[in-house]
Amino acid sequence: MNFYKFIIARLNGRDIEKEFDHYRGLVKKGIAGFIVFGGELNTVRQGIRELQKEAGNCLIIASDLEQGLGQQLQGGTIFPPAMAVASAITPLNPPLLRGEVKGDRVPSSRLKLLRDIFKAIAIEAKYAGINTIFAPVLDINTNPKNPIISTRAFGESSESVSFFGCEMIKIFQSHGITACGKHFPGHGDTETDSHIKLPKIKKDIKALSKTELAPFRNAVKAGVKMIMMGHLNVPALDPSGIPASLSQKAVSYLRSKLGFKGVIITDAMNMGGIGKYSEEEASLMALNAGVDILLHPTDPDKVVFYLSTPPLPPLIKGGIRGGRRLRIFRDGLIRFPSKALPDFSENKRLAEKITKMAIKIDGRLEPLHFFAPLLIILSDDADKKGKAFYTGLKSRYHSLKQLDIKQGEDLKLDSVMKGRELIVAVFSSIRAWKGGASPWLLKCITELKDKAEIFISFGSPYLIDRVGNNTTKIYAYWASDAAQKAVAEML
Repeated sequence: MNFYKFIIARLNGRDIEKEFDHYRGLVKKGIAGFIVFGGELNTVRQGIRELQKEAGNCLIIASDLEQGLGQQLQGGTIFPPAMAVASAITPLNPPLLRGEVKGDRVPSSRLKLLRDIFKAIAIEAKYAGINTIFAPVLDINTNPKNPIISTRAFGESSESVSFFGCEMIKIFQSHGITACGKHFPGHGDTETDSHIKLPKIKKDIKALSKTELAPFRNAVKAGVKMIMMGHLNVPALDPSGIPASLSQKAVSYLRSKLGFKGVIITDAMNMGGIGKYSEEEASLMALNAGVDILLHPTDPDKVVFYLSTPPLPPLIKGGIRGGRRLRIFRDGLIRFPSKALPDFSENKRLAEKITKMAIKIDGRLEPLHFFAPLLIILSDDADKKGKAFYTGLKSRYHSLKQLDIKQGEDLKLDSVMKGRELIVAVFSSIRAWKGGASPWLLKCITELKDKAEIFISFGSPYLIDRVGNNTTKIYAYWASDAAQKAVAEML
């Protein structure tokens, strides 16, 4: 049996020309497809076209485009994260900071904006040659300390996540793009990043069914074609502690209880969330559990060698149960990049509009009294953040002073705060393998929470929830230049 047909391998877009022979070799071996990371749009587009020409069956060309094509490819449009989109679409009265909303409360004009966003993402993906998007995120961010979901979730309730998720599914698939709901059965209620190690979801089946499972149930009703299994220990589904992505009981629940008949894929097999198992062992377990596709093993050749080496387990030896389903799925995909050029300039304007609409203010926002406010930028990211925000403020407050604090340094404010109003801008990206905001950042926020007039989060809104009620809080949800400039204009 050719096990390559059950694997989606990594494709580094920046190296597609240099490594083309390697990717073509995988196609010749029968690889099911690729997950695209990075690169320049036109270069990757051409490479995908050539790889599809080499393939006997249509390749699955997938990518994590939760925020649009620009999240991965230079030249594409990047939109705000899911929580920001929900915040923008949520009616302003009352000002619901997390974007919590039911579908019947969304005005028709905002519903059109939402659909325009999802349509733009689908059209750009199709132009690039990507036929499958690993979105929507159907996790409910019920734990404020979640280090990896956070602003990637549409909200904190099953109703909100279901509404936005189903809209994304319907728009994507109406434009020929396969949507993939993730991460079953729900990654929201954990404080562990499954890229690093296996998280545990402690809820019983009744609680899961009411909350975490609801968006997936609604996605199945909406016709989602693919669902990604999370690397999650969910005793309510499988008491053995086996990750849901490798568990026959979890897969069976998705099939029999939720009635899902589409394609099931694992989360990336190079993640620490597969637990104590090697990638090869985990791959065998996943296929035996009834999963259709193995996503992103570090070395596909090594996995195939392991799966092909006798003695084979009965289920593998007897043939993969989902082989026919996967073949039909691939036959229904768009094979070659679309020739219709997207309106990138209009999509960029749409992204900037949504970015501004998303910003929420908790407290009173008044003009700064002094001519020389003090700005502190706190960032636990490797790259320096806040330049666009500082530049925007400096154009209005010429005596603005910035206190440059490097990660790990202690705060020393007494000598610089006299006669100045303090503005604190927090930058902390949601990133795989990061493990959440650093202890240093959280310590700095705590030290400053009663000293600043204004706190701004250019990321997770939960980071500044600990700030007191007397301080004005601004939630921007992400750190794009457009978001920084918009907040600067507000001030």
